[in-house]
Amino acid sequence: MPQHSAPVINSSFIRFCIVGAAAAAVHYGIYYLLLLAHCPVNPAYIAGYLISFVGNYFATSYFTFHSHPTWQHFIGFAGSHGINFVLHIVLLNLFLWLLPLVLGTSDHWNELVAPVLVMGVAMLIQYTILRWVFKNRKPCGGQVMLSFDTEEFDVPREHGVEYDTLKEGMQVSAYGTNRILDCLKECGVRATFFCTTNFAKHAPEVMQRIMDEGHEVAAHGCDHWSPQTTDVIESKQYLEQLTGRTVLGYRQPRMFPVDIRLQAQQGYIYNASLNPACIPGRYIHLTTPRTYFMEEGLLQIPASVSPWLRIPMFWLALHNFPMWLYKALAHRILCHDGYFNTYFHPWEFYDLGAHPELKMPFIIRHHAGQDMYDRLKQVIQDLQAQECTFVTYGEFAEAHL
Repeated sequence: MPQHSAPVINSSFIRFCIVGAAAAAVHYGIYYLLLLAHCPVNPAYIAGYLISFVGNYFATSYFTFHSHPTWQHFIGFAGSHGINFVLHIVLLNLFLWLLPLVLGTSDHWNELVAPVLVMGVAMLIQYTILRWVFKNRKPCGGQVMLSFDTEEFDVPREHGVEYDTLKEGMQVSAYGTNRILDCLKECGVRATFFCTTNFAKHAPEVMQRIMDEGHEVAAHGCDHWSPQTTDVIESKQYLEQLTGRTVLGYRQPRMFPVDIRLQAQQGYIYNASLNPACIPGRYIHLTTPRTYFMEEGLLQIPASVSPWLRIPMFWLALHNFPMWLYKALAHRILCHDGYFNTYFHPWEFYDLGAHPELKMPFIIRHHAGQDMYDRLKQVIQDLQAQECTFVTYGEFAEAHL
């Protein structure tokens, strides 16, 4: 069982902080001088950022990562700073807006303090990206758990659309599950499918394929739209009767709270209902453990988030992060935690962009369908190249009890 002690800060991070502090000092000094010359805030901030960029690159190469400057590194450095630059400008204007609302301070004071806050927040993100660029990601092995919340598609109802989840929604989910199975078969890996009883009842042929191709079936409640306390009991009983297998794990729909004691009483050995991150409008789990732990005699397996900032690596991340960033964060988690686990849904592998009547937000329909198939395949192949072993949640839980 892992010990949740304070993480060890490595030497490259300390050197990164030194270089970052020097670059920030140059950046802030130029920014301040331009403010004295009555330059507007945003142009002054941008000018300081660009001027400090060149020195930052050479210091990062020679001092932080003990690497010789190359065009490949420069392109990666510039690319990471492109992301960082956008992050800086967004955060700068966010803090300029928030500070007077929260603290009631003057514009001049806000203009002096906001950049300091921005640089602090951006530093950890920049370190994660640059470490991946300069260290060329040596394989660190570890275990990977892929999971899929195999449920009736009910997301349109969250956006006010009248939608028959057990007819239209099941057609979408059955199609998407088959696409997932195609991808897993093509890559030669196994996964865990958290199934609602609604899905199992209405797609028996897909359930049979899941079992025939060697994947684990776990419980995901009964009706995804209306979870009930008794789902912990009824979904296990139904799935075990259907599959002839012992159901070892449970995930609550939408990662909502679940009765852990009841799970243990029913014979589950693990719970996968925790995303230890902040998802606005859903939950805030920033004080829970990041990695697996025991509670009430049950192994808790939280979804993977990055160290330090707890950047969630679930389905929305793969839809919207650049692939290189998703891969870099997954690599960081593997090297830090020794394993990586994430989850998706069948309806993400359906072309949601072709159906405006469903009113899917951009962050959900972005890269849905064939693009999601291709992105998942890329992630799997990248993890295989890192010499990772793919296991089911049940296998992981049995090995760590």
